[in-house]
Amino acid sequence: MSHIPRLACLNHKGGVGKTTCSVNLAAGLARLGWRVLAVDADPQAHLTASLGLVAADLDGLAGVLDGRLTLAQAVADLGQLHLLPGSAALAATETRLAGAAVGSHKLASALDTLPGVDIVIIDCPPHLGPLTRQVLAAATGVLVPMTPDFLAMQSLAWLMETLAELSGTSGGPDVVGVVLNRYSAQKRLHREVRELVRQHFPGTAFATAIRENIALAEAPSFGQDIFRYAPRSAGAADFTALCRELAVRLGQPTPGGAAAARQ
Repeated sequence: MSHIPRLACLNHKGGVGKTTCSVNLAAGLARLGWRVLAVDADPQAHLTASLGLVAADLDGLAGVLDGRLTLAQAVADLGQLHLLPGSAALAATETRLAGAAVGSHKLASALDTLPGVDIVIIDCPPHLGPLTRQVLAAATGVLVPMTPDFLAMQSLAWLMETLAELSGTSGGPDVVGVVLNRYSAQKRLHREVRELVRQHFPGTAFATAIRENIALAEAPSFGQDIFRYAPRSAGAADFTALCRELAVRLGQPTPGGAAAARQ
């Protein structure tokens, strides 16, 4: 497998901000000079739409997994980053993957063919089905977005156990970090959940939390990341800080460090 970081943005609980994290981490790292490939592995294709593309007009990841396209043919060049789009066709692809005697490394093998990338960010479906297993086989690490509530905390505990089992049995990816979304330091519950994450999963929670910010909710409807839609917003500031923290956690605080790691 490539030494380039490939991070799956994963949580089986819906509505926790997986796509928000995927879009804005990819865009934020690109702004910092990283060469980024964003992969939309969800049939809902929200990552694709959030970057301004119409999923119905695209084949993208479905074409790669079905063998109709090479990765180079499927990737869209968005200037600041590259995107392997998702589409509703992935639902049929997932059904075929579940019913066929194929390995779980088709995505990993495809990603190995794309040169000139410093990091891959992958937006996952909200369940551990065949598509997610393709992602986990390709990923070097997992980012876990969560909202600061107790149901999300319970889901996090289950997900951490599942990932630990996968890592132990098949050498799967480790958790790189937990990202708290829609956080408000003024809310007692949010502070309590943040402390629980620190206690039960030490060293995993990022110091940066993504604060409640209406601009983050509005940006996808314009097909823009937060840096294009509201560059002076709290959301843009938080994701810039998170990108820098992630780069340090990966041991590659500069794009040059990422390039050096490939060699």
